[in-house]
Amino acid sequence: MNIQMQVGGLLILFLVLFYYKRHGTVGLYAEKLFRRALYATIVCLILDIVSIVLIVNRDSLPLWLVEFECKAYLISLVWNGYMALSYASADTHYLMRMNRLVQRFGVAVVIASMIILLLPINIYCEGSVAYTYGPACLATYCAALITIIFTIYIVLTQRSEINPKRVNAILMWMTIWIALAVTQFFFEQFLLVGFAGVMGIVILFFELENPEANIDRRTGFFNNYTFVDYLKQKYKENAFMCGMLVSFEDIHARDIPSEQLDEAFAEIADFFRHIPNATLFRTEDREFTLVFDNHGALENAYHMVSERFKNGWLEKRFSSVPLYLEPQYIIMPTASVAKSADELIGFLKYFRAHVSKASDNNVMIIDEAMMARKRAREEMMSALISAMNEDRVEVFFQPIYSTKEKRFVSAEALVRLRKPDGTIIPPGLFIPIAEETGIVAQLGEIVFEKTCRFIKENDIEQYGIRYIEINLSVVQCENAKLAKNCIDIMEKYKVKPPLINLEITETTSVVMKKTLMKNMQELIDYGVEFSLDDFGNGQSNLNYIVDMPVQIVKFDRDMTQAYFKSEKARFVLQAAMNMVHDMHLKVVAEGVETQEQFEVLEAMGVDYIQGYHFSKPVEGRLFIEFLKSHNLG
Repeated sequence: MNIQMQVGGLLILFLVLFYYKRHGTVGLYAEKLFRRALYATIVCLILDIVSIVLIVNRDSLPLWLVEFECKAYLISLVWNGYMALSYASADTHYLMRMNRLVQRFGVAVVIASMIILLLPINIYCEGSVAYTYGPACLATYCAALITIIFTIYIVLTQRSEINPKRVNAILMWMTIWIALAVTQFFFEQFLLVGFAGVMGIVILFFELENPEANIDRRTGFFNNYTFVDYLKQKYKENAFMCGMLVSFEDIHARDIPSEQLDEAFAEIADFFRHIPNATLFRTEDREFTLVFDNHGALENAYHMVSERFKNGWLEKRFSSVPLYLEPQYIIMPTASVAKSADELIGFLKYFRAHVSKASDNNVMIIDEAMMARKRAREEMMSALISAMNEDRVEVFFQPIYSTKEKRFVSAEALVRLRKPDGTIIPPGLFIPIAEETGIVAQLGEIVFEKTCRFIKENDIEQYGIRYIEINLSVVQCENAKLAKNCIDIMEKYKVKPPLINLEITETTSVVMKKTLMKNMQELIDYGVEFSLDDFGNGQSNLNYIVDMPVQIVKFDRDMTQAYFKSEKARFVLQAAMNMVHDMHLKVVAEGVETQEQFEVLEAMGVDYIQGYHFSKPVEGRLFIEFLKSHNLG
């Protein structure tokens, strides 16, 4: 009997099934469809072998039984093709149009099966060669060919929605199937069509569905790639999901012997393995993510883990030396706080970097409010980048009044973002994000260049302005090329160095004092002066005034306002001003809002006053009009 290939193929499929069953699966839809295709192919091969056995022994068997079994095999071929189609659409299953299309094709397969069952079939058997032919076989070829073509159509038209590896595997399978079917059509004695299914299953197994590819070999948990696919399916199913991320990443920074650390990690993994009702993932080198389908299981898991690592102590199984570990936790009572798997993964990455700052016990609970703040941050980040790319970064100017000269002699340049609709985004919304992400350096350079361009285009000295103050961010001050960049821009616009006064903050000198001092000295030698901004905010270290080569000290708004609310604050501000004056430096009081405040500070001897009492920060055109009205009027 010519069943050697079928028997060999069946053995291959049982071997695939054995290795597939050795490992657990996470329940992905593609896994379910692969199992169906695997079982369908096994059934198809068994029916193929049985049909040949019955044909060879047909003389001792009822003819209707032999024909029925042969038709059953033909029908299984069509259904095997439909299993391939279903698997090809695994990634698009949750797209309703594709779901309906595949279901309707399933109805067509049922109709084709009935037609094959009703059509006559012919049997050939001579020596060891046995096969069938006739109308039922032709109908099978047609149905199988249509199924293959439709599968290829689905893969090609929906390839943007389908895993690229799945696309390649399915196309390879269909190509092999067509080649073997054409061969068998012309050489009927070669029973190759059933073996095409075996080839397809082997391709899918090694390319996509080998469970070992989803498993972290060190712990036996599902890996991060599987975690991503798992989340995507759960969101598509709109299934309830909650979870907990437990990280030990910070122990890398500790002075712990690697052998001891590896042993501890093995014990930790074994401990997590016994947490009930948890789907376990190893999402980072020393990080576990546990997913549950109910709140009770999550609460129980957190209690078990927190108690086990209470006070950061891990009992060593094979060593008398205790190891102190302090896990960090991110708890998500419901995954519905994120709109999609991609959003959730992005948020987890962000929160992972901030969990140590979340609370004293390193626990962060992600709720709707937290996610809303994160979304707002992402939206503001996008608005900031688009404003920079589309030249919607603007510089506003707030005038500074000289109490000695009784006029406005300078201004502070302040950055603003203009939305496409023309409205202004306040700096309090985007500056913290720009500082956190480092974009503030690029933003600061834009502000510096726009200010230099404004100075050149408006010849500000004619309006009595001696200099413009420009803020430098911490990131800018850490740049060794700060001085060169500033000088290059000033020379580009031919701006006189004394027209620029750069504001530095107290925290700047802590980070990179040596680099900052070098930049400051180079700019001072060029002719630029410096102010110490926000004095009274942050560390309030008087050594900054001593160490930094500044000419002006600016009292921040909170310090100025406190003077009018607290007797102690009045003593502090008066003493600070006297100290600054004794060092032959000038004082600017920011945040002055009323005439009364202005008169008091002027009487005290404050050199310069800045605040809403005179003007809010305004765009360049209005600032020039303000100067014309107040300085030249």
